[in-house]
Amino acid sequence: MMQRKYYRFAGLEFSVEMPEAICYTDDQRLSEFRVEAVSAPHRFCFGFADEFSEPQGTLLSGGPNIRIYAADDKRIRDIGGSLPYIRVEHQEREHSVLARRNAYSGTIGVKTVLESMGVEHLIARNHGFVFHCAFVEYRGKAILFTAPSETGKSTQAELWRRYRGAEIINGDRAAVRLSEGTLLAEGIPFSGSSSYCKNRSLPLSAIVYLAQAPKTTIRKLRGYEAFSKIWEGISVNTWDRQDMELVSALVQKTAAEIPVFYMPCTPDADAVRILEEMLKKEEIL
Repeated sequence: MMQRKYYRFAGLEFSVEMPEAICYTDDQRLSEFRVEAVSAPHRFCFGFADEFSEPQGTLLSGGPNIRIYAADDKRIRDIGGSLPYIRVEHQEREHSVLARRNAYSGTIGVKTVLESMGVEHLIARNHGFVFHCAFVEYRGKAILFTAPSETGKSTQAELWRRYRGAEIINGDRAAVRLSEGTLLAEGIPFSGSSSYCKNRSLPLSAIVYLAQAPKTTIRKLRGYEAFSKIWEGISVNTWDRQDMELVSALVQKTAAEIPVFYMPCTPDADAVRILEEMLKKEEIL
């Protein structure tokens, strides 16, 4: 007998299937995205193996933790470096996942399921990209705060929650996706160390690139400068030429259609006020 759970996010459907002998419980990050039924899912079928054979095929990417191989009409992804603990064979919508038995002791957790999905690729092929940001909802629209790590994305999101009643959807990532001509920010079940991970899809109204500063200032970015600040925050398979072309085109569209701001700022209410004034000036709010 197989146990099955279904999920939907970023315009994609997923079926996670594994034998009942495997213990699997999804936590809040993933259960938030659970649905009762799906129509055309990506099927991820899990099992255990004592050892993995040497993968056959052409090495496409040989990073320290993930290795990607092309073999006939499949892609094989080994996760875990020289002694991988997960092997995934991807073929269209069918994904076979083997976990090394001695690494899991009969239990598959959400971290393993999410690692196996390779969502950057799937979202790229579904008119989107994964974006490192703090994602807040304000007045029915999405504002995304992006910056290098430890700059203050989560801090600014919390300030908007405290002083303006904004809802934090995700403290670490979002999917930006084009759907029926509208650019959306969408919750995904990846949130880093953030406790916020909600299943929401909202029209994207603004992207704010942050920097730390003794005084808050703000200016609107245009052209390549806007493109480059968005590009800094995306996750994409750089070894996959088609993924790169699709994501690059969507980032160009996003930079052209969505206001992008550069805001060196202080971690206080003044930053909220100055950004709000700019958003009103630009008729975004």
